Amino acid sequence: MNKRIIKQIIIALITLGIFSLIGGGIYLVHRPEATCFDGVQNQGEEGIDCGGPCISCELKYDPPIFVSEDPIILINENNRIDVLFKLINLSEDWGAKHLSYKVIFKGDNEAKQEFIKSGFILPHETRYFLASNLVLGFQPTNVDIEIIKEEVNWAQPPEGVNLDLGDPFISSSVKMVKPETISGMAYNVYTFTKTLVPGMEDAEVFNLQKVLSLDPTVYSAGEITGYYGKLTEAAVMKFQKKYGIRVTGEVGPQTRAKLHELYGPQGSQKFTYIFTLNLKKGDKGDEVLNLQKALLLDSTVSPIGSITGNFDSITEKALEDFQLKHGLSVTGEVDANTRAKLNEIFGNSQGSVQLPTDQFEAYEASLEVKGDIFNETPYNWRQGEILVILCDKDKKPISVGMTVLEGIHSKQTQSFVIRWREELPEGITICEKPVININILEEENAFLMP
Repeated sequence: MNKRIIKQIIIALITLGIFSLIGGGIYLVHRPEATCFDGVQNQGEEGIDCGGPCISCELKYDPPIFVSEDPIILINENNRIDVLFKLINLSEDWGAKHLSYKVIFKGDNEAKQEFIKSGFILPHETRYFLASNLVLGFQPTNVDIEIIKEEVNWAQPPEGVNLDLGDPFISSSVKMVKPETISGMAYNVYTFTKTLVPGMEDAEVFNLQKVLSLDPTVYSAGEITGYYGKLTEAAVMKFQKKYGIRVTGEVGPQTRAKLHELYGPQGSQKFTYIFTLNLKKGDKGDEVLNLQKALLLDSTVSPIGSITGNFDSITEKALEDFQLKHGLSVTGEVDANTRAKLNEIFGNSQGSVQLPTDQFEAYEASLEVKGDIFNETPYNWRQGEILVILCDKDKKPISVGMTVLEGIHSKQTQSFVIRWREELPEGITICEKPVININILEEENAFLMP
């Protein structure tokens, strides 16, 4: 081998060594820190991410999380399936800040369908879980819950939260409220002039949906679109059955006569209300409910909306149409000028009757559960949820309501309201105290005040 080739080889090796040193240095500076969740046995663990400085291998590979009671199948107001069940975590010190589980339905002829859901559970906790709004292609005869053990992500409560002292979130003032008919809060006069059938899109269909939605036992969906779809047809059939009219699903002469009897000039008074608040998208409450009611009554040829008490995008659009119709600045918000026009149209010089805080009408809901939640922890939490489980007179769960909490501040009380629209049996009670699901194990759920 001549000297030139030897020289080239030496230069190449030196260059390679230099780049290796540089690359190794970069890796050493930027390599990820060894943790108990990096999937590498790099801290003297007994196994991958377990034993030694990490959680025990028994906890990692055989999580002590079990279903403590048989799951319960419930049909919710959307005619979809909810599954209610309890999980228990036997670990005294570790909770699962994230876990996945399978909801496995079985039916006749070996029918089977699975759903994968997720949640969390605190150390040494037994808690209800809800897998909601599930759509099945068959009638289930059985349901099982299976924990996906390899996907459990363990964590410990943050410093300053001592679960041995009890639940860090305390519920109080929880009560059930039923609808009441309030004198003076009646409805507009409706006249139906034509036969209405499925598939029609008409202003009278809109008014039909409005009056049907006043009775949750007839039209629990409450969708007010102006289009005569399947939900409206089903509501008309329930209305006809309720009043002894031949069940056709169409609004013919007999059905129109009954509608006029209930909601025509002899059956209704004019809606009145005095508006006192500025309102905008995102607001909730009785004032929003009455705004939506007024906008529906004043609506144009192609109205869309629903009475929910939540100032959403649809309400904003309806308000913009109202402002345009009456020559107001189109802002989508109830300001002083818009409020004055609303009161001019819907106010009563002798004073309008307004709903008391704890009362609502049957078209809004069939039942309301409200209460307060106090955050005992020293942390603020971005979000969580509350479940309220209703039981029949035999203490058997029959329905679950859920609402989302946001901005849960330390040492403060936050109110919640959950409403049911579907018809519920007599004698129902709240099964247990509300289930408060706030993931204190997830670091990203905590936040500091600005």
